[in-house]
Amino acid sequence: MTKKRNSSWNLTSAYNAPPSLVPNLADWRFEHYLTMRLLPLFYLLLVAGAAVAVFGIAAACFWISTPIGLIALAVSPLLLLVIVAVVRAALEYLIMAHRIMRIIERMDALPEQVRDLSYRVDGITRQVDRLTDNVQDIHQDLMHVRPLLRSAGLPARLLAFLKTPGDR
Repeated sequence: MTKKRNSSWNLTSAYNAPPSLVPNLADWRFEHYLTMRLLPLFYLLLVAGAAVAVFGIAAACFWISTPIGLIALAVSPLLLLVIVAVVRAALEYLIMAHRIMRIIERMDALPEQVRDLSYRVDGITRQVDRLTDNVQDIHQDLMHVRPLLRSAGLPARLLAFLKTPGDR
């Protein structure tokens, strides 16, 4: 009844991707998300690059003069801490954006699921309507037959029969 969309940009396939990274690097259609699996490595490379850059600048400051080099060396851990915090915040922002994208992709499938649910609810509603009509028909028939049943004393005998032996 429902058709599945054929999309080459499918998030579920991104998480069901094979664990090997090398074949995914040659994925020219971008069917699998590689970013989230490479993020720890990317973070490590950015932090290492920031450390090399900060301490390289501090070392270069020693060529200018020794006091400037000592000041740069004293400030470099604080600068490295700020850079690492900014890199971490930027990567967390990317992760948050990725999670939001995943939620939106799941929400994209909701109309199709709701349509299918509406079809099922309509079927149940039709069944309930039929049952209600049957109950109303039985009720009307019993109302027509009620005087005959009373005159024969059938309801009283039936109720007496259905009573438990302790109630008799």
